[in-house]
Amino acid sequence: MSSFSSPVMAGPAQAGASDTQVAKPPRQAPQLSIPRVDSVGEFGLMITRQLSQCRRYGAKLAVMWLEAQAVEAVDPASPYDLQASLMTAVGRRLRSRVRGTDTVLQVGEGSFGVLLIDAGAPEAELVRVRLHHALAGSYGVGEGQVMHVRLQIGASASPEGGTRAAELAQLARADLQARAG
Repeated sequence: MSSFSSPVMAGPAQAGASDTQVAKPPRQAPQLSIPRVDSVGEFGLMITRQLSQCRRYGAKLAVMWLEAQAVEAVDPASPYDLQASLMTAVGRRLRSRVRGTDTVLQVGEGSFGVLLIDAGAPEAELVRVRLHHALAGSYGVGEGQVMHVRLQIGASASPEGGTRAAELAQLARADLQARAG
């Protein structure tokens, strides 16, 4: 016989012997915090690192550039709080709509960069359309306050669009501008 004791509760035959139950830890949703970089140059460094990994393993890489703007005018009394809350909400929704292996970064105040691992131009276009539908709309940003965002999304892919980080970032931003204009 083993001296191992288990936290499993007594069955119906032993009911009454112990009225205590082992408490399960509460389920918690994972925190969806989005890393932030302050410049496109820092975003380019992230692309460079990922491109190195893709080259090593023969994978593709797609880069997406998203710009989000509040549709409503932000109250001048607290513009940063509402804007920051809105961008946090957009970032969390964005993070939850891409694969766990993909990288999502907030770039500056109102832009996001996404690195889609092992995805080429066709996959990037599919993701772009899906994200536009999933992210556009309303966001709860405070006590009963709802704000809406306008999104613009551009994409580029390696090796089709370029093999350097700066090229991919520039092509994604140029694609965004072309779609907006």
